[in-house]
Amino acid sequence: MHNGFQFLAISQLAKRFPADSWWAKFYKDFSEDDLVAYYEGDLTLPSLDLDWDMPFPQQDKTILIFINGHLTVDTLYNLETDGAIGLIVMGNVMAKNIAVGGQEIYVHGHLTVENILCGSYNHGETIVNGNLQAAILVQDDEYRINVKGQKSIPCIVNIWHGDGVFQELPIRIEDVLVDEIFLPEDEDDIGFSFTSLVEILKQGRSALTQFSSVPQRTIASPMYFTHHSINAENILKLTSCILMTPDKPSFDLTEQDVYFMIQRAHTNADGDVRNDSVYILTSQCHYFIWLNEDQSVSLLTKTLDEEAEWWDVTACSQEYLVDLQQHWLMLLTCINVAELYLHSIEVREVQQILQHPAILDLDDEHDGLWDGSKCYTFRQTYLDEEGDRIHARIEIQTPDEAYYFYTLENQSYVARHYQPPNVFGRQELSYLNTTQWEASERYFERFKQFMSQNFKIDLGTN
Repeated sequence: MHNGFQFLAISQLAKRFPADSWWAKFYKDFSEDDLVAYYEGDLTLPSLDLDWDMPFPQQDKTILIFINGHLTVDTLYNLETDGAIGLIVMGNVMAKNIAVGGQEIYVHGHLTVENILCGSYNHGETIVNGNLQAAILVQDDEYRINVKGQKSIPCIVNIWHGDGVFQELPIRIEDVLVDEIFLPEDEDDIGFSFTSLVEILKQGRSALTQFSSVPQRTIASPMYFTHHSINAENILKLTSCILMTPDKPSFDLTEQDVYFMIQRAHTNADGDVRNDSVYILTSQCHYFIWLNEDQSVSLLTKTLDEEAEWWDVTACSQEYLVDLQQHWLMLLTCINVAELYLHSIEVREVQQILQHPAILDLDDEHDGLWDGSKCYTFRQTYLDEEGDRIHARIEIQTPDEAYYFYTLENQSYVARHYQPPNVFGRQELSYLNTTQWEASERYFERFKQFMSQNFKIDLGTN
């Protein structure tokens, strides 16, 4: 162990404790026998054991380590989570693995963990004044991690519930951590062993499996669009796809700042006949595509200038229309995704869930359901103060604090929205981001399983 530490009575450093640390807020009456191990400057260690029964170098009265600089350590750990030596680092902390509990870990700068950050039990907290970056967070719902800056954690897994999220997709804890960490399962426990995790890390071994991604669905059914031509067949498919609800003659969407409006043939309120058509607005121009009575297709375009006029480009070469072709392909891709995913969650099953007595008894403003790692909240249909209809929906808060929304906006499909972690306000799911669509699918499937197991709702599973 490094011998550059000074051992001081806690009271000698009391005025230097950060104001938001446990030591400044709670520990006022210090014994002169209780010592802080103080290090001035940057420190690099192969490991740091914070257990009480492992006397910090040559001193068994050490209850706190205070490093006035940066700390670089391969493994930071302790086995006993009822209580352990505290750690304050006034600079940054860079570690390969951290598995702690029972004390405060205070990092005044940034915390970067190459592999696993694991906090266990409710007697401990990690406070990071700067940013937190870790590959995997292993949490048990009780250990607290307080980050004032930005958090970047691609994978979060839950010790108690056994599931988590990796790059936005749900994942099982067994897919992330090696089998050696798990004890035989019983009905209420997945058998996670914090002690086994610490022992593996102490030995310098990896506790991670070789996972690198969560498999997404393999598309077994034919795609909705089988070719990319701008022709009558594809226009008719656009105007009859799942997004074209019976109560409206059109739908629109925006992807990558390109606006699309698809309109099916109809007679409007003024008695005018409208053909099947597609309107596209880009950052440079307008496009208008419509289907004639003889099933031929006409193409028009104009610039964004206010006085610009439409001109016919139907007979232009494919090379001239390359920009239109690219945006057309984007539109067909979006509808392919909509057709693939929007059929899988049925309006009737959301209605059935929302009408269950256990859901109706909840307070819309405050109550929800909790499965150990995800929170489910519900909103029934109502009229707001202006008399506008507010649609019923189900909300799922994921382990990484993202939200997925499932709303009954029409009778054809369940509309879906997304809210990223640490961002306020729901967003449209991008049809070009199939990961989010896949995640929304899997979270709802897990929610159905939860409802079936706990409330005996028979919804079936996909």
